[in-house]
Amino acid sequence: MKSFCIVTNSYKDKKLKLADKISQYIQKKGGNCIIVDNVDEYTGEFKVLQAKDMPENLECVISIGGDGTLLHAAKDLMELDAVFVGVNKGTLGFLAEISPENIEKSIDRLMEGRYHVEERMMLKGEVIRNGRIVYTSTVLNDIVVHRGGDIAVISYDVCVNGRLLGNYQADGVVLSTPTGSSAYNLSAGGPIARPDSDMIILTPICPHTVANRSILLSRKDEIDIIIGESRIPNEENRKLAFDGDGIYHIISGDCIRVSAALETTKIAKLDEESFLQAIRDKLR
Repeated sequence: MKSFCIVTNSYKDKKLKLADKISQYIQKKGGNCIIVDNVDEYTGEFKVLQAKDMPENLECVISIGGDGTLLHAAKDLMELDAVFVGVNKGTLGFLAEISPENIEKSIDRLMEGRYHVEERMMLKGEVIRNGRIVYTSTVLNDIVVHRGGDIAVISYDVCVNGRLLGNYQADGVVLSTPTGSSAYNLSAGGPIARPDSDMIILTPICPHTVANRSILLSRKDEIDIIIGESRIPNEENRKLAFDGDGIYHIISGDCIRVSAALETTKIAKLDEESFLQAIRDKLR
C-alpha cells in the first residue's frame, strides 16, 4: 500500500500537527500522501469531501479525530475502492482504533500489507412525502428519528416488509447497522452487535411504555417509519439524522424507508484484538 489520503479534524488535530507527522512518515517510507482538513474553520461543521478530488488509485483513507470524522469520510468517499482506518483523537473511538502513540507501527503494517479488511454493511434511508422521494442518504452507523425541540413524545408506526409491526410513542427511534450498534443505539439501551455481522437494529428512544425493546431485523428487510400527527398543532419540529449529521426536518405523514445499502465500507483492521476485548477495554 503506497497511496494515502489523510482526512483530519483540525479542531482535534491542532495546526494539523499529527497529520503532517503521518504524511512525512509515509513519504519517508516511499509512499505518497495528501492531507484534507475536513472541518470548516468558520462554522465548525464537517465539509463534504469529493471523490473526484482524491488521488487516482487511492488505496487508504486515514482519518484523524473521533468516529465522526471517519463516518463522514466513509460516507463521502464510499464510491472509491479504498480502505478506511481511524486515528483516535476523540473519546471512545470504536471505529478510530489507532492511538497516536502507535501511529508509526500502524503505518508500517498498512504499507507492508499486514492487515485484514472488514466489509461493513451500510444503510440507505429515504424520506417519502406524498408518494415522492424527497431526500435520500447512505450511512455507516445509524439513521435516527427524533422529536427535535418538542418536549412531547412522538407517535410513529413501524412497518416491516409492508406489514405493521406496531405503533410507538417515544422520543424517537434508532435504526442502526452492527457498526453503529455501539453508538446512539447503545445509549438508547440497544444491544451491541459484532461489527462485521449483517442485521438492522431497531431501538426506540425512551419509549412511553415498559414493553418496547430493541428488535433485530435481517439485512433483507425493508423498514418503514410513518410519522404520526404532531402533538402541537401547526408545529413540525421533528428531525431525521443520518450518522448524526445531514439533519432533515420531517412532518406528519412522512415515511422514512430504511434498507441495507448496496455499498459497503472497507475497514482496515491492524491487530488481532478480539471484538469482546475491545468492548471490555472501552466500556469498563
